[in-house]
Amino acid sequence: MLKENRTFRMLFFAYGLSTLGDWFDFIAVSILLGFVWQADPMTMALLPIAYAAPGIVLGQFAGVLADRVNKVRMMIIMDLIQASLTLLLLAMPNPFWFLAVIALRSCASVFNDPAQQTLTRQIVTPEQLLKATSLNGAVFQSGKLIGPLLGGMVAAFFAPAICLVINAGSYLLSTAFLLTIRHVENSIPRLSSREKAQPFRQAWQEGWSVFLQNRVLLYSTLFGLAAMTAIQLADAQFAVVFREKVPNNPEMVGYSVSTIGLGALLTITWLHRLKEIRSYGWVLGGGVLLIGVCFSWIGFFQPGDGMYWILVASLLAGVGTGLTSVGTNYLVQKETPPQALGRVRGIIDSLTSATFIIAPLLGGFLMTILGPSVAFLRVGLLISIVGAGAIVLQRLIWGKSKPTATVVSEQAG
Repeated sequence: MLKENRTFRMLFFAYGLSTLGDWFDFIAVSILLGFVWQADPMTMALLPIAYAAPGIVLGQFAGVLADRVNKVRMMIIMDLIQASLTLLLLAMPNPFWFLAVIALRSCASVFNDPAQQTLTRQIVTPEQLLKATSLNGAVFQSGKLIGPLLGGMVAAFFAPAICLVINAGSYLLSTAFLLTIRHVENSIPRLSSREKAQPFRQAWQEGWSVFLQNRVLLYSTLFGLAAMTAIQLADAQFAVVFREKVPNNPEMVGYSVSTIGLGALLTITWLHRLKEIRSYGWVLGGGVLLIGVCFSWIGFFQPGDGMYWILVASLLAGVGTGLTSVGTNYLVQKETPPQALGRVRGIIDSLTSATFIIAPLLGGFLMTILGPSVAFLRVGLLISIVGAGAIVLQRLIWGKSKPTATVVSEQAG
């Protein structure tokens, strides 16, 4: 597919470079806040809020814009903004200014995702959609595998700031690949005259109409919001719990995230062999269940136990992450009309971002009151219940499989 479709190939490389840099960035941010500045749980809880709050405010606007403007140009501008703000992080004197710049950078990131998702849907055939989604998922998880591993080593031997510089460079390289994509807007369906003249508010309302009237999209999003809320109770607190479990090994944050990336990559490689997904319930519910098992496992872990047990738990979380990430992206792209994909994606992103506001703050409170171990254990049980519930109630949530949309075809080859 990468050989046959040059536009997708360039988009794929650009996305891969920016993703790899993002995971270098993740390690730098986690180590700076958790180990250098010794941030307390409530301050750590502000990190996902800084990443997510712009999505709540701007997500739906970005979705409408992605359906109406030149998507490649939009992504180039956002990459340049993110590169500049990443370098600005190097000058921040304390955690709160640091988080403020991360929030500004996230504003640009909000516009990048719907543009990339919409362009992908328009430049690949329906038969190649799962392969394209799997490839994007694979490069994301490869970044999660390689980035934190290398980022942890760079941060340990040099300084976390080097990771930020690498991320800024990755955005610039991503821009270089995007600049090679020319005239793509001439080869994809254009907006009709009515759509071009359509007021912004009406276009936004039509996006909501498509979303609310599609049972699969609506119910899947409700399930995703429940799962994400539970996950975000503890997801931002890995640096805190690792500070308690493995106090002399801060690099375990990076190793754990890399192992999650490995598990996800293996899972996505398997999904890539399929042409379509038959059961959303087993893929999405099963993925969430495995993530819950990982959180509880870490809660049970005691200092002095072999650190490889943390990596085993992380591998399970990676399998769950691979299932949920590919399953969710495939579902949204498959079930949404192409001309409304940007708006629907923006709606879902904005709703998902809302879970990053209340849940991390509540999670920080739970960590402070219960302690990291007990909090991780109980949150893991809650996540597992949500995932298992989706498997049991999958016909109620997603209905019966539709042969034209969700039947698994024979494995390629």
